[in-house]
Amino acid sequence: MAGAGVRVFQPGEVLSSTQVNTYLMDQAVCRFANAAARDAAFGGAGQPTLSEGRVCYLDSTNILQYYSGSSWVGISAEAITGQILAKGDLIIGTAPTTAGRAAVGVDGYFLTADSTTATGVAWSAAPIADGSVTQAKLATGTPQAGFRSVQNAATITSNNYTIQLSDLGKLVEISNATACTLTVPTNASVAFSIGDRIDILQIGAGQVTVTPVSGTVTINGYDGGLKLNGQWASATLVKRATNTWVAIGNLTT
Repeated sequence: MAGAGVRVFQPGEVLSSTQVNTYLMDQAVCRFANAAARDAAFGGAGQPTLSEGRVCYLDSTNILQYYSGSSWVGISAEAITGQILAKGDLIIGTAPTTAGRAAVGVDGYFLTADSTTATGVAWSAAPIADGSVTQAKLATGTPQAGFRSVQNAATITSNNYTIQLSDLGKLVEISNATACTLTVPTNASVAFSIGDRIDILQIGAGQVTVTPVSGTVTINGYDGGLKLNGQWASATLVKRATNTWVAIGNLTT
């Protein structure tokens, strides 16, 4: 009968079988070869009933355990460290007051939360593999809003040029001897994404004016300036809404 506490026996007192079982056997730290031997020792004919508070030691795992009333629970350091089977293994909380092992992952993988696994975490491949981002890929790959590649100039020499999707990730250089315009098209004709940017540079003597498609596209600029301020002046166009852009840079009216 676990939970009986302690008792002081008097000299010459005869112990009954109940007292031996209650104060000695039920509250001793019983030693077993393994979990199977432990489980087989209770509940059978002539065997004690497994009750809450009983403590045992397993030789196979060097773990000290107590019975919670429903299961055996480790109470020694080996209960935790005994779950580590390889270098890099992690001990993870799998439930309140319960720990489990997350096996070491593959080199280069990283740990992410994953409620579908027993441990609540999982090893995942890196979204960008080591060494996979190169200057060549940045220059020719699909551009992303707010992320520009190294200079890959598209030189324009015509009097009027309309920006296009292929200009993303490039520095659009306008080289013209006389004044010219750079037109920003409607979203219906060229579907730039909101946040896309295009850099422009005037390398010729002809002044470049950034011009929206009349009546549909709006281009905002400080003090209304939409003209590049001379040779080697530059600016950036940023799309802020479906047909709304802002021009930032060395601009004048």
